[in-house]
Amino acid sequence: MEADIPLGWKPLNLERYDGITNPIEHLDAFLTQENLYTNDDAILCRVFPTSLKREALTWYSGFPPRSIDSFDTLVERFSV
Repeated sequence: MEADIPLGWKPLNLERYDGITNPIEHLDAFLTQENLYTNDDAILCRVFPTSLKREALTWYSGFPPRSIDSFDTLVERFSV
């Protein structure tokens, strides 16, 4: 999914998720902050990897291009 990042968007003040703590808590924190800027599906998908680190970022990077078609799909895969 391609989308332009909104003008004025700043990196979230959020501890990046490393795959160890509760993924649902991370999603809640991510959405709470990100929804201050947008609820656009494509932008959420594009910004989400900036909230990841270590194993979680490696997991995300393993998806083939265009394999995530919506933020709901990303949430479903992330929550497993």
